[in-house]
Amino acid sequence: MIPQAKSYYLPQTRSIAVGVILMLVGLAFTFGFIDIHRSLWYNIQFILISFEGVVEFFMSIIMLVFKAGLIIGGYYYIKNATGVERARLDDKGFYYRLIPKGSRYTKIMIDSGPLAFTPYSQIIDFTYKKNFWTGGQLYLTLPSGMLPLIALGVLKDSEKIEIAQQVKAQINTRR
Repeated sequence: MIPQAKSYYLPQTRSIAVGVILMLVGLAFTFGFIDIHRSLWYNIQFILISFEGVVEFFMSIIMLVFKAGLIIGGYYYIKNATGVERARLDDKGFYYRLIPKGSRYTKIMIDSGPLAFTPYSQIIDFTYKKNFWTGGQLYLTLPSGMLPLIALGVLKDSEKIEIAQQVKAQINTRR
């Protein structure tokens, strides 16, 4: 029995690396294509909002939102480097991070939403497998099928093994 909740976090170095990469990509899209041979007004319009035409105006707004999203997302990862929770175990069930379906933007913001929850009573099997190509990987088997927990791949192998052992112990005690 798990006496209290235990959380597993994204390693701080990876979180900082992701944040720096997001910020650098956002800054590269913002300042990378400045033409030093053009006027200051042209470059400011290129960075912020272009008033050259209707299509350019709407595209510049979309790009501004995209660039700001990358920079803000990078800041979020760096700011919360020690607190990006990927999994949690308690006496009710298993909480875990899923990679969201949808656009690339939703996948970039993987850690902004709540953790998915599955009570131990609904878990059929929980396994840890390690191979040369994927490294250590956790697999959750539910009545709907097997679910690879790819977002938990960044955890240390010792943490993955600990999660698998704890969940298996909970499954066995509830049967």
